[in-house]
Amino acid sequence: MLERAQIRRLRIASLLEGFSLLLLLFVAVPAKHLFGHPLGVQVIGPVHGFFFVLFLWSLLVASSAGGWPRGEVVRLLLGSILPFGAFVNAGLLRRKEEASGLSAETEAES
Repeated sequence: MLERAQIRRLRIASLLEGFSLLLLLFVAVPAKHLFGHPLGVQVIGPVHGFFFVLFLWSLLVASSAGGWPRGEVVRLLLGSILPFGAFVNAGLLRRKEEASGLSAETEAES
């Protein structure tokens, strides 16, 4: 069973990636193309890239531990490239995190 900390790290990485994607798409890119200010893209672009790689690494670590249906992994990957997808996936990750905590508590009781 997955450790709760792994799922929490994945959820946080997903949310950071999602926020940075929205900043990039709805603030930095319009500022560059509409107002001629490329600094936002130059700063937020690499930050988003870092968070995206962090998310992919976290997903790889969590899913390789086992217990992840292929459909959930594909859903998380799609959510990482669609605007607002990370926030839709946050519910799935929160439920998995809570279920992981519950299973750890029942194992500790027995």
